[in-house]
Amino acid sequence: MMKPLSVGIIGTGFGRTVHAPIFQVHPGFHVKSIASVHRQRTEDRTWNGIPYYRNWRDMLDREQLDLVSIVSAPGHHYEMAMLALQSGYHVLTEKPLGMNTEQTLQMLGESERLDRQAFVNFQWRWAPIRQRIKHILKGKELGDIQHIKYNGSFSGYSVLTESYRGWEARSENGGGFLFAVGSHMVDSLMWWMGEEITEVYGDMRTQIPSYHGDAGIEIRDADDAFTFTGRFKGGTSLVVDVFFPGIHGMGWTLEIYGTKGTLIMRNDQNLECSFGGAFESIDIEPFQPPANLEAPAVHYYNGFYQMIDGIYHSLTGNTTRIDLPTFADGHKTQAVLDAVRLSSETRSRINIDYGSMP
Repeated sequence: MMKPLSVGIIGTGFGRTVHAPIFQVHPGFHVKSIASVHRQRTEDRTWNGIPYYRNWRDMLDREQLDLVSIVSAPGHHYEMAMLALQSGYHVLTEKPLGMNTEQTLQMLGESERLDRQAFVNFQWRWAPIRQRIKHILKGKELGDIQHIKYNGSFSGYSVLTESYRGWEARSENGGGFLFAVGSHMVDSLMWWMGEEITEVYGDMRTQIPSYHGDAGIEIRDADDAFTFTGRFKGGTSLVVDVFFPGIHGMGWTLEIYGTKGTLIMRNDQNLECSFGGAFESIDIEPFQPPANLEAPAVHYYNGFYQMIDGIYHSLTGNTTRIDLPTFADGHKTQAVLDAVRLSSETRSRINIDYGSMP
């Protein structure tokens, strides 16, 4: 029998619809409270049966928690994580960890100083197909890795031209697809390879810079497309490309080229390898969600349940899984994102500075 750990969630959007339901089906967690990022005007004292705070600071001050899950726009992560750590809680923060490496180094340092465990929700590491890729690369089945291409294109044109984006349209709030999906891509790439990216050349674009709706004009400066090339510490080259505003996108494709073989993953569902002959499909054992788990949580169960399961075992002292992404991983990813932004602004190749990590 697992002894439940108490969780407080900051965020009534993704936090309420994804984090809370999946925490609730894990026997090791009890969702004790949920708080609004902004002070909602509702007077409700509960939210879907969970005690509710209009002010997240009040939740941190009044509740006795083991873990705080921060599910807000990136622009709030620093303040919320620092206060949660200083309140004595372990922390899980949505990606990216912060707005820049100045913030993420301080967050990492504070977690070390206070001896609190701190994690970043790079949940897709835990998807069975990505775990299989990690196993293949770790076992050198493809030989020495020469080159990686990681692409995503999506049918987002109507979304961008027919609706407001809110904070996601503003770079000052952490909006944009480099932060939203590029953070996951960078983390997965460095985790798969087991080494850091050392240099990048980036290009960030805003293809749909405005929207005019009933509430007026929304001016956007956050990227809806980005591309960067780079190299890993060991010399492997990489190309990363994301394009959201397509009429008809093609989804995700990962290609890994080694001296013994080539691997292709499509849409996190199909995995194939070739060792000189025809590509052959690799079977992946699915991780089935509970039948009563509803959308949108069911779509994230595959990775997020295993993520919080790893957190539970780490916090209770049973085991610490090497794949569990911490603030150190979040900081390294942030350093790459910062370098891509700087490269795009200066139109130059940038050597990545990871700073002096504790």
